[in-house]
This record gives sequence, structure tokens and C-alpha cells, in this order.
Amino acid sequence: MKRFTFGLACILAMAPGVASAALSLVPVPTMAPGPVGPGPGEQYFDLVFHETGTPANEGLFAYDLYVQRDKPGVNLLRVEKPDNWVFTSPGASFQEAGPEFSNKPGLIVVNAIGDLLGANQDIVEGTKAARVFYTIDPNAAPGVYHISLDPAGTLFVSGDTGEAIPVDFSQPFTIITPEPAGLSLLGIAGLLALRRRRAA
Repeated sequence: MKRFTFGLACILAMAPGVASAALSLVPVPTMAPGPVGPGPGEQYFDLVFHETGTPANEGLFAYDLYVQRDKPGVNLLRVEKPDNWVFTSPGASFQEAGPEFSNKPGLIVVNAIGDLLGANQDIVEGTKAARVFYTIDPNAAPGVYHISLDPAGTLFVSGDTGEAIPVDFSQPFTIITPEPAGLSLLGIAGLLALRRRRAA
């Protein structure tokens, strides 16, 4: 794991600069078993690539993701390889780094690398970088919480040029925990929707 991270740094040191691309990585919520809102149930979202300009073959070789929360109340559980993963080669690897890389609470580090013997990967619209699992603390204070990618560690590298691929990942995943009164209103709204469905 340490060798891989060092390898990415060496590639960038040998060929500084930024590869040409127009990409964003956007958090997209998906439904998972468990309650929606504060509670012990696992929830997750996917990090999905979008081409924001003229499509180009970026030649993706590898990437690091530093997934972080902004404050306690949201618990990061793990990060997994998603369906429709950006790398299509069977020889590509995806792994969560050990605790020595998580130098602060609420941080998960992920390393992904393409097939060393195969061609570098074109980043295609709608492919995914990761699936992030989290829970919301039942005692979380009402308010807004964010899960985001730390720009100090998150990096995408082109194997064709040895340069960093510019990816806009500034949009965080936002979680809103309502006031207790708001939770009861959500419950009432759910019951009314259920009654309407049964009456229809």
C-alpha cells in the first residue's frame, strides 16, 4: 500500500503538469436497506464521473480517494468497489488503505489501480469511482453534515501522460438531520402517503 502511494507521487514528480480533461465526480445517493435519516441502518452513495466538456480519452492509470466527514454525527464505515466501476479490466484492483493512512477520525483512504499489463482506461460518462457507506448517529445534533473528498490526498493520474487528470470533486454529499419535530412530521407524511396508496 505504501509502495503504491509512493509510486503515484513518483509519476507526478517525473512529469509535472495537468492532463487535459473536463470531468467532475459527483456524489449520487442510492437507496440501501435500513432507515432513511438518523439511526443505526447503513446507507450509501456512489461517486459518479460526469464528462463536463468534450469527451476525451484520459488514459486513467490509478487514483487515490481521501473520503472525509466534516464533523462527528456521521460515521464513515467503509468504501467499496461499485457496480459500473471505471476500470473495466479484470486485472484492476480496488482496496481500502490500512489505518496508518487514516491520520484523523472520519477519514478513509482508497487506492485503485488499473491493469498494469493492459491499456490505460478512458473515463466514460456515468462510470463510478467508489461506493461510500455511512451511518448517522441516532444522537446526531440537528443540522447539515457533509462527506467530501480531501483535495490534499485525492488524485487521478493518467498513465498516458504521467500527469494529474483534472477532476472537479468539490461537490460534497450533504446530509440534513431534522429537528425532532421535523422527524415526527416525516413519519406523519409517510403514513398519509401509505393511506393514499392503499386507497388508490
